[in-house]
Amino acid sequence: MNTTAGAGLRNREDLIKCPVCEVYLRSNEGFTCPKCRRGPLCKSHRYAGSRECSSCVFDGKVKELNDLKRQEHSIRSLLRLLQFLFLVFAIMLISRKAGIPETIEFLQHGIFMDNLPYLGGVSVAGYLIFFFILYNQRSMIRDLESQINKGEFRKMVK
Repeated sequence: MNTTAGAGLRNREDLIKCPVCEVYLRSNEGFTCPKCRRGPLCKSHRYAGSRECSSCVFDGKVKELNDLKRQEHSIRSLLRLLQFLFLVFAIMLISRKAGIPETIEFLQHGIFMDNLPYLGGVSVAGYLIFFFILYNQRSMIRDLESQINKGEFRKMVK
């Protein structure tokens, strides 16, 4: 009788409480997240296919999404600059065809006026390259947002 009471007491001592959901679990069933050092957590808080808790994975995805959005803003700014440069080169090329450089002295001599078609072509090529990069960036942002909105990650409270 005494041995069963001791075994029952030992089984209770082997149980620990998950700090998030307060469910009791055996000490060998829990895990500690290597990133946030929170633990021992129950298996329901581990993100599938990862050693981290779902909260850390969620935070990582949100940070990655914010980084992608900042990069998208930078790429959009660069595209605006390339559009401006293309317009400048197009206007200068039209002015050269119209004969305006002969009346304005600083446009008569220069590497810039001699290479206008090439500079305009470079700005168009750059615009196309960065447009496709932006398009790819947009699809990555949509994928991350859909993963977060689907609820594949749970933010742990407590």
